[in-house]
Amino acid sequence: MEKEKTLLEVAVFTPGSAIIAAKAGANRIELCSGYSEGGLSPSTGAIQYVREKLQIPVHVMIRPRIGDFIYDAIEKEIILKDIAFCKNSGIDGIVTGVLNPSGKIDKEFMQKVVETAGEMSVTFHRAFDITSELQESLETLIECGVSRVLTSGGKASVPDGLDAIISLVSQASDKIIILPGGGITTGNVKNIIQRSGVREIHFSGKELVTSYMEPKDGVSLTSHGEVNDYEWYECDSEKIEALKAKLNS
Repeated sequence: MEKEKTLLEVAVFTPGSAIIAAKAGANRIELCSGYSEGGLSPSTGAIQYVREKLQIPVHVMIRPRIGDFIYDAIEKEIILKDIAFCKNSGIDGIVTGVLNPSGKIDKEFMQKVVETAGEMSVTFHRAFDITSELQESLETLIECGVSRVLTSGGKASVPDGLDAIISLVSQASDKIIILPGGGITTGNVKNIIQRSGVREIHFSGKELVTSYMEPKDGVSLTSHGEVNDYEWYECDSEKIEALKAKLNS
């Protein structure tokens, strides 16, 4: 019997990157916007365009703003409306995460998320990594009916949190999927898979793109920091192809 291949999910921040990633061998797309903000909800047009163009599964980030993951009544209503739009648009899954002020999963609302999603897969994103207790949080998500957890093991990167990921995989059994993401490279992906036994990997494979436009001195439309008026990230097909080759070897 042929050994099961590891599924490669690629995070993309533009529709163009979704096309690049699919052609380069991604098995699933996580469609977001706002790379520098840690990932935000994409536009309705972007969601519909990517769904129309791709044959592989598409999961959509549902995050209404930057900052923490404690949402008020208005934001929660928007989250549920975005999920309903994705369901009506033929999207395969959504990616979200909601916490309460004590650093625990907002169980009541996550149950609403799963109910609203219906047959769509629900992934709890890396808000999981800032919860107060990972094992307890995982049990809560299992009780909510969440499909998978994107995690770096409560650390800055998967290599740093690998021991915790190994423990989470054991705890998860076949009740929920552990999806490692953050700091995965062609140099460490084999070790991560072999040690943890995970069957899915999350990767961005991004490259910095610089605008051809000549900057105008003294004018900036963005805040100072990582965001730049003339730079953004797109997928690098060579990086994705290289990681895919590692997974298939």
